Amino acid sequence: MQNEITTELTASDTSIHRNESEGKINIPLRLDELMAMEFSETKWLVEKLIPAEGIIALSGSPSSYKTFLMLDLAISLAKGVDLFDKYLTRQTGVLIIDEETGSRWLKERVEKMSKEYDLPIYILSKTGFKLNKQGVDYLLKICSLKDVGLVIFDSFVRVSTARDENNAVEVAKMFTHLQKLNKAGITTVFTHHNRKPGVFRSSNLSHDMRGSSDILAAVDCHIAIEREDNMITVTQTKLRQGEELQPFKLEIISDENEFRFEYAGEVDIVKSKKREFQSSIEDILKQANIPMYKKELYDRLKGSGVEGGYSTFKTAVEEMVNADKLYEQRGDKNKVYCSLSPFPENGSLLSE
Repeated sequence: MQNEITTELTASDTSIHRNESEGKINIPLRLDELMAMEFSETKWLVEKLIPAEGIIALSGSPSSYKTFLMLDLAISLAKGVDLFDKYLTRQTGVLIIDEETGSRWLKERVEKMSKEYDLPIYILSKTGFKLNKQGVDYLLKICSLKDVGLVIFDSFVRVSTARDENNAVEVAKMFTHLQKLNKAGITTVFTHHNRKPGVFRSSNLSHDMRGSSDILAAVDCHIAIEREDNMITVTQTKLRQGEELQPFKLEIISDENEFRFEYAGEVDIVKSKKREFQSSIEDILKQANIPMYKKELYDRLKGSGVEGGYSTFKTAVEEMVNADKLYEQRGDKNKVYCSLSPFPENGSLLSE
């Protein structure tokens, strides 16, 4: 069938359907041809977390330990040991393109994270590397010579040649280069920064990534990092190869001689959503500076991007009321109002 179609098409017909990089004519598959194809099982560098031969984004706000996490990933893969003593890895050489930290600080961090230095980890630090054709051709040669299966870019904005990371066309060109590495069997991970937080924060962590939405669309996997004191939460917001992992927490164990992450278990999603509702309720009422009709408060929360149903919102409010962090009172037309401060005895604030 494919040969018959190819023969029938004229040169003018196929010119716009030709894959210039591979010199092939793109002919559509019939559905039954697609269904007859056999594919190998998904391969992983880190089981269920980092798909092999894919593009992975690791994003977070400043000081969220992205670079430490990147180094822990590199060391675990180079040694072939479980990441966080939890997730199986496939041993491979690692190349780190560092345009953020610098050699001195990388050395200090590695000294705290590993006492074994004879590892297949290679570093290009502050060399002005750019993700373009010349850069990728160079990486392909290095990866072949050193048997490297993972390239880490820290960070995306530092190696990108896009003049505007919000420009979808320019960003798409960057991913064309990364895909060239993938086709050679190389997995790519890049760190990326989050937008500056607004008054109300979306509960969808993938929306926090800075730049064009094409960045999220192009990656195979997105891992979001959130820090709270000595804990970080790791959330896999996207995984093209299957269902996302349950978010999990890592405890930061650190002193002047040691740094490590310790797996602290999965996040309770229900509790997490309740805490998010409660934090956002406080933010909205502080900004309004007046009591707010309960239904209107819920609508404002949903409009600001907070995810979760009314039952979760209701439970979150009940917990705040029981803890004297929120106050409720019925007003005219039996409407329930919410306030961060106790209501006056006469309820005059609620008269219409």
